[in-house]
Amino acid sequence: MEKGEDSKGDLQKLEGDVRRQRATRDDLHKRVAQMKEAVKGIEEQLEKVQDEDCTWKARYLEQKGINKQLDQQVTQLERTLEQFTSKQAAGKQTFGEQSEVYMRRVLQQLSREKDKLERELRDYEWRLDHEAKVINQAQQEKVAMTTEISEVTLALEKHKQCEDQRERGTTGEPE
Repeated sequence: MEKGEDSKGDLQKLEGDVRRQRATRDDLHKRVAQMKEAVKGIEEQLEKVQDEDCTWKARYLEQKGINKQLDQQVTQLERTLEQFTSKQAAGKQTFGEQSEVYMRRVLQQLSREKDKLERELRDYEWRLDHEAKVINQAQQEKVAMTTEISEVTLALEKHKQCEDQRERGTTGEPE
């Protein structure tokens, strides 16, 4: 009989362990669901913030690109100046005494730099034109909305006046 009692005790112990494990599992499932909801909420907030900061981010990236280009130009011009001064110092020649080949190379390099700067200028002009069009469109939309708001306000005021007149007419009050 001891064996039967031991097996009942073992069975009850196992059943208790299974219930605790199920309760733990259920608790873990609840926590996972809560965490998923929290992550979903955080992701939605992140999307909102990213949408709001989109224009500032675009402006920042554009300015960063412009700064990088300007740094490259400064570096290139410094190199050119350094090359020119080092050749001047090495040859102890005046500008008029430089060799024709050297002068042509300098002229070609300056010409390339001029072309590059002209392309950048056209790019900046295009950007300005594009931004001006966007601003103009926004101003036109603003004017249209302001006009529409004024018209609706006027219509509401007329409607209110008509309602007031009807109320006075039905109550018999003098106008």
